[in-house]
Amino acid sequence: MVEKDVQEGMRAPDFGLPDEDEGRFHLSEELANGPVVLLFYPVDFGVVCSLEMRTFQDLREGFERKGAKVVGISRNSITSHKHWKESMDIRIRLLSDEKGSVCEMYAGLQDSGVLKGHPRRSVFIIDRRGTIRYAWVSRAEGLSPPFDEVMMRIREMDL
Repeated sequence: MVEKDVQEGMRAPDFGLPDEDEGRFHLSEELANGPVVLLFYPVDFGVVCSLEMRTFQDLREGFERKGAKVVGISRNSITSHKHWKESMDIRIRLLSDEKGSVCEMYAGLQDSGVLKGHPRRSVFIIDRRGTIRYAWVSRAEGLSPPFDEVMMRIREMDL
């Protein structure tokens, strides 16, 4: 895996992407309201992706208690996001990066295998000042994020 330039302690690169409701998400604008947790995942409707999103949905209240918004990002279309979100009954905002530029900037894209060209599974916690306080990028296709570690980091932080 190629190490990405985005690491803990750095300023998070700003971006804007459409969401499943055809709205627009701008990181800098969202950070004005509080911290943001970015979840990059390969594909909607994938087995591991669905389990991951369900787990983050279950943990969402813990993030919200710290004032953090959780946002999922993949290269799927807004239509796919809308159908997946409805079928999973999740309340996490999903952003569409069809060109893959934001995914590449943060998580990188898979360079081989069945998920080639899709984002690496990753988690970034960004505080309200725009500093990346936590970064985890998967080194294997089917590896889920360390949920306990992510929650521990969010609880410990003064976001």
